[in-house]
Amino acid sequence: MKNHLFTILTLMLLLNVNVVIAQEDDSSRFNLMKAPIDKAARNAVWRTDFYICTGIAYAKSAGRTTDDFMKFVADTHVNTLNSIKGKGLEPIINLANFLITSYPDGTFEIISESPSTVKYKTNRPYISYFTKGYMVGVTIDEFEKCLWGHFKLMLKSLGIDFDYHIEGDFVEAEVTLME
Repeated sequence: MKNHLFTILTLMLLLNVNVVIAQEDDSSRFNLMKAPIDKAARNAVWRTDFYICTGIAYAKSAGRTTDDFMKFVADTHVNTLNSIKGKGLEPIINLANFLITSYPDGTFEIISESPSTVKYKTNRPYISYFTKGYMVGVTIDEFEKCLWGHFKLMLKSLGIDFDYHIEGDFVEAEVTLME
């Protein structure tokens, strides 16, 4: 009886091992590949902008404005900047540079700097999403108002003034430490 039980348990173990191996083999038929880092980064940037537009579209569908959504985003995300509070302009400029140059064609250039103010110029690399004039019912003007506006609100909570001006294919911005 013991021998018979041992044989049954051994057969069950072998059967379970075969099932596990067979399941692993089944998934390999899909030939899953990991996305290259540059494609993953481009997708992440696009997805973020798409979600900004989706949020604006939702706010509008609920009778709210782009300003309402911009304020909601700023209020929700402001705590993400706590680690750079009181550290001057360098982390802010590095963040702005990172965000713009995360786009495949993003450019960022410091125009002038002093201990309390930095002026910079970027292109508008997200503009290609709006070739039809809108993305999910949101215009480039609404998108930029939210994008740059929530940055302005978040920086204000850190004691930093942010001003920007859009002209043609470029955005000129200035960050200043408030006294």
